[in-house]
Amino acid sequence: MPEQNINFKEMKGLIYDIQRFAIHDGPGIRTLVYMKGCPIKCLWCSSPHTQKPSPEILHAENNCKKCGRCVAICPSHAISLSEKDGIKINRKLCTNCGECAEICLNNALEHVGNHVTVEELFKEIRKDSPFYRRSNGGVTVGGGESTMQSYFVTAFLKRCKQSYIHTAIETCGYVKWEQLEKLLEYLDLIYLDIKHMDPIEHKHLTGVSNEIILENARKASKLCPMIIRIPIVPGYNDSDENILNTAIFASKLGKYFKRIELLPYHKFGTQTYSKLGREYKLTDVEPPNDDQMKRLKEIVESCGIEAQIGG
Repeated sequence: MPEQNINFKEMKGLIYDIQRFAIHDGPGIRTLVYMKGCPIKCLWCSSPHTQKPSPEILHAENNCKKCGRCVAICPSHAISLSEKDGIKINRKLCTNCGECAEICLNNALEHVGNHVTVEELFKEIRKDSPFYRRSNGGVTVGGGESTMQSYFVTAFLKRCKQSYIHTAIETCGYVKWEQLEKLLEYLDLIYLDIKHMDPIEHKHLTGVSNEIILENARKASKLCPMIIRIPIVPGYNDSDENILNTAIFASKLGKYFKRIELLPYHKFGTQTYSKLGREYKLTDVEPPNDDQMKRLKEIVESCGIEAQIGG
């Protein structure tokens, strides 16, 4: 997309949330912009409502009062109601128009996914600019996956840099290099996840191999400050061998590589699966304990790399 054709007032992207006053995911006080849509499907994903690159309806069954308002208004006849089970959404019929969520009085239905222009999004984050200046903070774009809507995110980051706002992204790294390279022109910091070093195991855990991700890490670390993040999921990628191999890989990255952050697995997003009518597959997995995390941190540090537990 030629730069001269960028129209901040017309180009639209799909976001699912904006979080203000964050103190992680970059220096200072930050505004986090969460994009909707992700090209990979991690088994442990804590934000399943960000995977699909289109709006969706979340259904919190415990909030439903069985009033039937949503059944009456649904234009696709995708919602049914029974006295015993409450409402059921036929996801194959549902067009995710959001009319049911608008009319629900009990927060049982929520419409996630909002289309915004670059300028609309910039005006929202600009409200926090006094906090950026006082804390050396800025904006971090995550997801979902920040690079899946690379043209929109590139334009948004460019708009931020025009106002001298510090920029960062969180990415799984599964993106064409040409798209990531363009993003780097307007980035001050990149967080890149490495889920597993073994390409076969990586595909089992995420649905894709890791060759593109590792190659992007090699290239991007020569151009932009980079922090590698590893989600630590017990029984899946927390072996000493995998962490050591990741640290060895990171030790050979470009001059802008900074450190590795080890992110403990958590269960915060498991209820969202039921709201989407989906099953969470890692119900038996427990978060790693402090001793486990400290041991993995020491393995990373043994390679001469700075390591940190948590973001």
